[in-house]
Amino acid sequence: MFGFGVVLAAASCDLQLGITHIGVLASMPFAGLFFAFPWGYYADTRGRRRALLLSCAVGFIMAALGSFSPSWQVLLALKLIGCCFSTAAYSLTMTYLGECTGSKHRSEYLFVMNSVNLFSEAVTFILALLILPLTFNIPIPWLSITYRPWRLLTLLCAIPLGVGAVMMYFLYESPKFLANSGENDKALEVLRKIFKINGGKKENYQVKELENNQSESQSKLKFWESISEQTVPIFKPPLLWRTLQLFYLLVLCCSTNNVFVMWYPTIVNSFFTSFSKDVIEDQNFCDRVVDNIAAGASETGDLACDDTISYNTIYSGILYGSFFTIVNLLAAKLATWRRLVLIIILILSAVCSALINLIREPISSMVLFTLLQGTSVAIGAVASYFLDLYPTSYRGLATSLGMMTARFGSFTGVNIIGFAITSNCGLTFYCWSAFVFSGVAVALLLPSDSKGT
Repeated sequence: MFGFGVVLAAASCDLQLGITHIGVLASMPFAGLFFAFPWGYYADTRGRRRALLLSCAVGFIMAALGSFSPSWQVLLALKLIGCCFSTAAYSLTMTYLGECTGSKHRSEYLFVMNSVNLFSEAVTFILALLILPLTFNIPIPWLSITYRPWRLLTLLCAIPLGVGAVMMYFLYESPKFLANSGENDKALEVLRKIFKINGGKKENYQVKELENNQSESQSKLKFWESISEQTVPIFKPPLLWRTLQLFYLLVLCCSTNNVFVMWYPTIVNSFFTSFSKDVIEDQNFCDRVVDNIAAGASETGDLACDDTISYNTIYSGILYGSFFTIVNLLAAKLATWRRLVLIIILILSAVCSALINLIREPISSMVLFTLLQGTSVAIGAVASYFLDLYPTSYRGLATSLGMMTARFGSFTGVNIIGFAITSNCGLTFYCWSAFVFSGVAVALLLPSDSKGT
């Protein structure tokens, strides 16, 4: 998903992408938001494992085909279709993992999972470091393309989805989902297998019976009754307030990270390019970025294309992903104080956003721009509240709808941020700082860490 930003920075010449094209394409990973509702409904009625298996398999196929796109329009269509499927991979995996983890360590596990997600960004830049400097050009006449390094990078970024689909095939359905669906025998069998894998003997498993609080099996409801049964409780008391609260925090955390991550390769590449030109040393962050983005967007595709991007950009991406992975793993140790962790992260991000364009020392301003995106660490904390505050019957849909709302914010933000930065860069960061500070007020209204959930 986030590797696509690196791909766009490398493919902009070959596909003759201007700033508008980059914005539209970069927003496609979030366009799958339109399918978040059906995926959440499907997972809550047919199973987490089945939904994830289908999501990853089709998402991989579409992403792999994208590496053979003859034009940016074809790449756009394939990315849109693929993301409509792969959109379920992250949100439903959080639900699936949370339901297979004891409540004592659940928050910690979700922080760790978010760390793996963050490290994937570093892996993407490592792949770019290895692949993009290559100089091969393989003509494929029947597709009217030349297979270049950025296309190989696109294919490699798609492979984890395929691997995920294969791995999901060998995993079990969530025992929590099975029990909640009235399939207690299957749930017990899965629990016995988990017990055995964890070192116990299957015949020594002590649990013989599970309580079933389902008053009516979903299978007995008509389709539209089932839709209503799954959806309405999320948006009426007593869950309504929590829904609005958590949706807002998820929008804030995801969009603050996702919007700038998708533009990160382009903005950072532009920033470091300014040092190779005859520019005034006393420029601030916005001056360096805006001048070079505008210059890059005005270039034509007449010159020989170079797939490489600045090594400083690649190194910054590797450090960025690795740094936030480590921070997130450290935060996992503080998972029992998740509200405090969330508030501290939001304050840090807001302060960094306000200071980016005020600091003229270039390295410091780049560090602030990177730390602005630290809300990625808070996503695991917000996700853990979904698992604790919603009943099993609505949990998958609530999480998916939360991610849908968050991705709608990211989709909108990615499309406007290029225009906003080039037209009024400083004001963009000040407004974003106010937006993040508003999240601190909302986070203060979450259940306190001492009270738990």
